[in-house]
Amino acid sequence: MKSIPLVRKAPLATAISYLAGEGVPIRRHLSRAGLSGPSPDDLEALMPLHQLCDFLSSVARAEGIDDLGFRIGGRLGIESLGVYGRLIAQSVTIHEAILTSRALISSYNSGLEIWIERHSDQVRYCQKYSANLPRDGIAEIVHLGLANALAQGGARRGPDYQPTRIELAADPIDLGPYVPGFGDLAVSFSQPQTSVWFDQTWLSKPLPALEPSHCPPADDNERALFDRTGPSTDPIGQLKQVIESALGHPRMSLQHAAAIIGTSARTLQRRLAERGLSFSGLLGRVRFAVAQRLLRDPEMLLTEIARRLGYSDLPNFIRAFKRWTGVGPNEFRRLHYDDGQEWPLKGDTMPSPGGRRVVWPCFDGGPDVFSANSPKPVRG
Repeated sequence: MKSIPLVRKAPLATAISYLAGEGVPIRRHLSRAGLSGPSPDDLEALMPLHQLCDFLSSVARAEGIDDLGFRIGGRLGIESLGVYGRLIAQSVTIHEAILTSRALISSYNSGLEIWIERHSDQVRYCQKYSANLPRDGIAEIVHLGLANALAQGGARRGPDYQPTRIELAADPIDLGPYVPGFGDLAVSFSQPQTSVWFDQTWLSKPLPALEPSHCPPADDNERALFDRTGPSTDPIGQLKQVIESALGHPRMSLQHAAAIIGTSARTLQRRLAERGLSFSGLLGRVRFAVAQRLLRDPEMLLTEIARRLGYSDLPNFIRAFKRWTGVGPNEFRRLHYDDGQEWPLKGDTMPSPGGRRVVWPCFDGGPDVFSANSPKPVRG
């Protein structure tokens, strides 16, 4: 199974915010892309990087905005990119900002590589996107990456910040509105990676501090959670993260998941079978893991949890939950939601409410486990 590059949903939210402000019919574009806009508490969730690329590319073509990536990045700034952007924005120099972005990038966007090179008195900052992405659909994300790179220094240093050379991994475009002193720059396009060259003295120059009201600093707990919830390095782990990103979609199925990752349902089914897995079992594991997390919020209604997990109604969710745990979600919440424990998924044991120990259920029960209709109301 091929690796699936994943990215946080924060840049999707940033793009939606900009497009909505410009009067673009965003709901129509999201529907065409099979996406839904992330909620404020969903910005650090993951999505396939190619979905973000496809969405931005589709909007740019349909609306005739050939500089969409620059507009998004230039308007909202790097601090809008969730915990990743806020941690970079806390840097006191460009050198620290680059080191921070390199340290965080694998937890933010597993399809992007960042590095720097030193050439005499010049520094070359480089970005390169995954070879798994189609070359003809990444212009917008390449533009956004360059805009964010320039924002790390230029937006806070002011007009005196001056790159000396730019290489862009995309077709020619007018950079004048987005790059300080563009007329004096050496610029090349269609390069293997995007690079920004600048004098090495800029690395150590202090950056002005951002106002906390404008960019609230990220604390150690947010950083730790960010690191823990980054893209998996295992293909099955990546597939589970893809499933989680699409749980609330009305067409969530083996066929839909296969379409998201760019393969056929038959191929995905075969790849899972080679590992002794099934899609329905994987879906059950993901749903239960997400259900645990949501149940720890005492204010979240069961109907909302059922919706986020992709169930057509509450009885179906409660029935599935009782299959997993032997108790309803309200009882599970009362017993466990505040203990901070992640419960085992398969082949392990747990204490039952009555004190006896039971084997944790296998989730590979077939699609009917998750889709049977309830003949009567079920209480949780």
